[in-house]
Amino acid sequence: AVRKISARLSLASLSLVNNPSNNTQLLIMSDTEEKPQEERRMVAISIKPCDGVDAAALYEKIKKEITSQPEYKLKWDDECKIDGGRIRTSFSIALEADFDEEVMEVLECMEDEIAGQDIVFQSAME
Repeated sequence: AVRKISARLSLASLSLVNNPSNNTQLLIMSDTEEKPQEERRMVAISIKPCDGVDAAALYEKIKKEITSQPEYKLKWDDECKIDGGRIRTSFSIALEADFDEEVMEVLECMEDEIAGQDIVFQSAME
């Protein structure tokens, strides 16, 4: 069996591979450090536009204007589903972000265009 031992440096990654079948070792250096998997939250929401507001145009405006803090990397679904006049969509955001403050409260401030919004589902993705 081959046993792999890894050590990370600031800009490089070293791996020591032991091969017990022929009693050799191999040291491998890579110039890129492995990036840890980012923990994200996925949130599915439903948005009810005000009477007379085009749902598809409103969704495009929401995606353009609600961007959150750059470090939270808010990502909206490219497309939404319009069902019974309601916009159904989802977004992902960094787990440490307060998504209620970063997204939902901003939607509430769009009261001239949005009659209401609901969280359908939310889950942490690790």
